[in-house]
Amino acid sequence: MIIEKLSEPGFDIEGLSVKDKIELIRESGGFLVDILEGETIDGICRLDWCTSLTHLPKNLKINGYLDLEGCSSLTHLPNNLDLTGYLYLHECTSLTHLPENLKVGSWADLSDCVSITHLSNNLKVGGILSLEDCTSLTHLPKNLQVGGDLYLQNCPSLVCVPETVKVGGTIRLPRHLK
Repeated sequence: MIIEKLSEPGFDIEGLSVKDKIELIRESGGFLVDILEGETIDGICRLDWCTSLTHLPKNLKINGYLDLEGCSSLTHLPNNLDLTGYLYLHECTSLTHLPENLKVGSWADLSDCVSITHLSNNLKVGGILSLEDCTSLTHLPKNLQVGGDLYLQNCPSLVCVPETVKVGGTIRLPRHLK
């Protein structure tokens, strides 16, 4: 375990590879996430089930996929986050909103993000966007762009879907809006 090496004399956390830094963050439950500030991650960044993770550092670049499933203390993501792959935020129960200008090249799963009240302006998702069971979601941005299907089942607080929302696939509405 990398976390055990922290107490070794002369251990240099900056000398770790990005892969080892991600592993160290996982081992710490998310407490040490700021060691990724300014890093570029190519491929998959898996920080799922880091229940103490509250945020991601500024200036983090991810050329691939971001998996934050079950990060129940995560409250926000950095502005201008641009992902070429998928974004997996399933069960991020403390997340209240998405950052401005978020771009996701593939699909985005925000199902069971029960505290999220709104999405960011200029949100662009290249594939499917799942917002199922986002029970506090009240509205969608007028300029939302989704390349695939848009899943809105069991979003009882959602007032409407603006006519200006662009969806390349099917919109699956909650029962009260059908």
